[in-house]
Amino acid sequence: MDEQFERRPRMSAGTLGRLFLNLLTFLALLATLIVGIAFFVVFINPQWEINPYPPPTMIPTLGSPTPTTTPAVTLPPTWTLTPTSILPITETPTPTLTPTETPQPDITETSVAVEMPFALQIGSPARIQNFVDIDAGCDWMGVGGQIFNLEGDPIIELTVHLAGELEGLDPIDLYAITGSTDVFGGGSYLFAIADHPIDSEDTLWIQLDDGSGNPLSDVIYLETSDSCAENLILVNWRQVREP
Repeated sequence: MDEQFERRPRMSAGTLGRLFLNLLTFLALLATLIVGIAFFVVFINPQWEINPYPPPTMIPTLGSPTPTTTPAVTLPPTWTLTPTSILPITETPTPTLTPTETPQPDITETSVAVEMPFALQIGSPARIQNFVDIDAGCDWMGVGGQIFNLEGDPIIELTVHLAGELEGLDPIDLYAITGSTDVFGGGSYLFAIADHPIDSEDTLWIQLDDGSGNPLSDVIYLETSDSCAENLILVNWRQVREP
């Protein structure tokens, strides 16, 4: 009989180790499966008793506001409105402006000032002591000077007109030609207008013209003095543009 049935071979230590490792692997897989199923069930039903952190069972909700009645504030009986007198409003009449006519410029007059060809030289007029008639000294008063062109050279044969009055005496209306004397240099002119110094203001005037009555300068009013040290009035002119 012993010969009919052979003896089974004994398991070696290596075989037993592999079996043990396979068993551990199976148990790990089984535990992973169980844990996964548990997480899935907790996800679906958070209130499951095995969930260590279950959510609150009641969610607080805000109730609808309850209307409340605010009691009206009543004034004490002592608070009585006392009417005050109101002054009547008096309307102040507004003055009515009367339209005035705006003067219209005369279209026949030119509104553009035309610059004259000659103007006063800087420093003119000037009052100095008479030196042109030394013999007369203080018993003389006169007006004189020169006229210069654009280049600064004296001009001759221009007409100088002196007019006005002194001390209410006979009117003065005199003409002189430049170059008729040389007491001040080339192109000089000179007027002897009185035998003594006379004080006056804007009663005597002087102007240049072309000899035909056409003005070449503005009218210049003179101031004279009754001082013997100021009995000669120098009036020099300079050309500022071509006539």
